[in-house]
Amino acid sequence: MTSFLTLEQIKTFNDKGVLCLPNFLSPKETELLLQRSRNLISKCNLANHPKTTFKTCDDDNIGDRYFYESADKISYFFDTDAFDKDGELVVPLDKAINKIGHGLHIHDEAFKITTFSTNVQKIAKDLSYTDPRVLQSMCIFKQPTAGGGGGTSKDISRDNAVPPHTDATFLFTKPKQTAIGYWFALEDCTEENGCLKYLPGSHKKYPVTKRFVRINGLNGGCKFEQVGEEIPVEEREEDYVTLPCKAGSLILINNSVLHKSDKNQSQNSRFAYAFHVIDGIAEYDDKNWLQVPYEGGSEFSKLYTS
Repeated sequence: MTSFLTLEQIKTFNDKGVLCLPNFLSPKETELLLQRSRNLISKCNLANHPKTTFKTCDDDNIGDRYFYESADKISYFFDTDAFDKDGELVVPLDKAINKIGHGLHIHDEAFKITTFSTNVQKIAKDLSYTDPRVLQSMCIFKQPTAGGGGGTSKDISRDNAVPPHTDATFLFTKPKQTAIGYWFALEDCTEENGCLKYLPGSHKKYPVTKRFVRINGLNGGCKFEQVGEEIPVEEREEDYVTLPCKAGSLILINNSVLHKSDKNQSQNSRFAYAFHVIDGIAEYDDKNWLQVPYEGGSEFSKLYTS
């Protein structure tokens, strides 16, 4: 298998923790995934949905059985402010969903083709993965917040910002962290609509000190567990690098680099597709929230077989 990344790109990724690759997807490929994302949104049946919400944060007791079972299925998750106290939607259904996951690479042909493409495989090879396994594939929707109610009588000011976090917290491996995020922009990402931001080199400066683990089986939710001495993060907003990019770009994200995104303050959505790869030679234990099968296991899809 020939290389995809140059030596300079590999060095940048290793040093900074993030690498942006413009035009990774063709306009046709990007449009196909964008339309497929919208089609999936239109298929959400709220009548049979437990109204599970999700937001990346430090709160304990996150998740439910529907969340666990999503590991190898196509499931829908809502913004935390999508419902009022009575469980009624305060925004239109197509503007209320913030994520569809986590088995798109298994069940949806369009996303499967992108996930297992030759160039995706080459990148894993270039980054010295021995037995790359794919997990946690998802469409991520940062919905518009300007006029958040979309013309309904219940307009609200929505907050869909994602706080600083590391992917290793959620996909913990031993003896070293091996997760890498492949993040595809399906629409232009700008500062106004909440493009990614990251703290360069933070993966080298701050070890992973907590992980997101299951509580008491399949119905107990999840919590954050300390795995090392907390090191205060010296971060200033001006230290973060902003990553505006065009639709079709691929952003590679190291497992331990701090990254985040501000809320969408525009009238335009910001759709993305993302999945993670871990190295199958690392230990992935049953404390991690995501298991395949969901009752417990790490039967993740091989990215390639040789």
